Amino acid sequence: MIRTNFFSIAIGLVVVSPVFGSSQAERAEKVLEGFDEIVRTGMKEFQVPGLSIGIVADGEVVYVKAFGEREKENALPATIDTLFPVGSCTKAFASFAVGGLVEEGLLDWDQRVIDILHEFRLWDPYATQNLTVRDLLCHRSGLPRHETMWYNSDFTTQEILSRLRYLEPTCAIRERFNYNNLMYVVLGMAMERSAQMSWEELIRSKILLPLGMANTCFSTREMETKSDYALPYLGKGDGLVRMPLKDMALIGPAGSICSSARDMCNWLKLQIDGGVWQGEPLIGVSTLKEMHSPQVVVSGYPESKEARVSAYGLGWCVQTYRGSYNVSHDGGPPGYTSLVSILPQERLGVVILSNKNLTPLPRILSMHALDLLLDLPQVDWLEEGIEGIKKNQDALQEEKKSEDLSRKKGTVPSHPLEEFEGVYEHPGYGHLEVSLEEGKLQAKFHHITYHLSHWHYDVFSVDSLSEEMILSREGLKFSFFSNLNGDIDTLSIPFESNAPDIVFKKKPEARHESLAYLRQFQGTYEIYGYSFDIVVKNHTLFSIIPGQPVYELAPGAENEFTVKSQTGYLVRFVTSLAGEIDEVLLIQPYGIVYSAKKKRP
Repeated sequence: MIRTNFFSIAIGLVVVSPVFGSSQAERAEKVLEGFDEIVRTGMKEFQVPGLSIGIVADGEVVYVKAFGEREKENALPATIDTLFPVGSCTKAFASFAVGGLVEEGLLDWDQRVIDILHEFRLWDPYATQNLTVRDLLCHRSGLPRHETMWYNSDFTTQEILSRLRYLEPTCAIRERFNYNNLMYVVLGMAMERSAQMSWEELIRSKILLPLGMANTCFSTREMETKSDYALPYLGKGDGLVRMPLKDMALIGPAGSICSSARDMCNWLKLQIDGGVWQGEPLIGVSTLKEMHSPQVVVSGYPESKEARVSAYGLGWCVQTYRGSYNVSHDGGPPGYTSLVSILPQERLGVVILSNKNLTPLPRILSMHALDLLLDLPQVDWLEEGIEGIKKNQDALQEEKKSEDLSRKKGTVPSHPLEEFEGVYEHPGYGHLEVSLEEGKLQAKFHHITYHLSHWHYDVFSVDSLSEEMILSREGLKFSFFSNLNGDIDTLSIPFESNAPDIVFKKKPEARHESLAYLRQFQGTYEIYGYSFDIVVKNHTLFSIIPGQPVYELAPGAENEFTVKSQTGYLVRFVTSLAGEIDEVLLIQPYGIVYSAKKKRP
């Protein structure tokens, strides 16, 4: 059992005492009388600093409490109004807003995205032409996560849209479920284009204002202006460390909402009451059921006998829980974990918000609560959760041992470390800069520095990072490759575990793209009595050979260019003793070299 003594838990216990309107609600209040102790035990076992919980039964709030600390450093207690980023639980809000637009005739579930966003492009032309709003909502685009592409970046949503075409899918459209936050960015843009208002204003007008969710906001930047919000933490070693507070506004509809247990109880009530709030329908019951209905099967063998089959609806996960139809979603923004879980047919709902990175506790506590409310035989979910963590830790240790055995000992890099330095670029992911600091390589990507150590040959391993991330990147391998000329020109990184490595190409030095540098190569060259021209146009060098296409030349090493449309072809300029260009070598694959002399006026 995991024990900690850092908890002198100040339980910020604030309880709403509703006037219950049903016997089911009254019974729920009674069976939950011992739930507090389960929560406290779980927080100690899983080292969770703060937690806020709301439970709704038969349309009534039967339990809403807060435990522990929203900020450890100053021992500030959590309350039922403490704001937590809810992460991917935001997706259900986006789906609800889309449902409203569908009912208004401004959108259709099966409308093609390209008919709304004409500039939309994906890697696969067929997916580009056929992806629908429904596909965006239920993760059927064929794209894997590609989270590192946007995380902590300076991209705008428009830049993300323009970069999607360079992200490789792992399957065809609608072939299988592939969870992807980027498609919800596209969804938000489609909503805005159709409704002529921001996605935030849509959700505010269709959900937050009617439900009185006045404390709920759309970014951590906005959350920080409030007086009561939780700070993020991550388990490291035997304790907790503060994580940087990250803003998820860039992927807004996918995961940027921040809310409290009190506000989220109203969201639960709306779902349980079929889209009706205080006697007024905010959405049609058939539209709500469409969101709660399976749209795509989530492949994989069931993790437990309680959840027999797993599927995804429109912004909701859909499965069974011990015989009951269960609609839920987990959220995992950096430093927090959240859960919304609903049993629509039993009219039960649970929301749990916490300020620890990727902890299973919200899911575990929700199962304990549902077992009590459903009067089911009790399962020690806390103990099972602890055993699951231990198994994962053991598996990671075995993986590290296996990886170390595959390491080729005693090898050295093929080049001096200085030659690995430079700016590398991927058209989807952007720029990555490798530099040499105090004898070791480091890579800076989206403002996060990866400290590297030599692994073997031209492969380097991440030792540490400049800041904590949702998932540790320690041990990630950076593989460098040389071109035919022997120069380091490519960096391959497995940023996306379910797709091929992301390949970054080394950019030429900045001066190699200057007009002064390029113009020195201009002129007419002669080979075997034939002449051709090298010219500069729009800051780019071109080769114009009579009877052949115009070839663009891309800068590489000093005085050397690659032929962009011809793999393996190099153009190398040779200088005279006076330092002037007087010859060009046309280097073909397999070592064939032709020499052309520059014609003098």
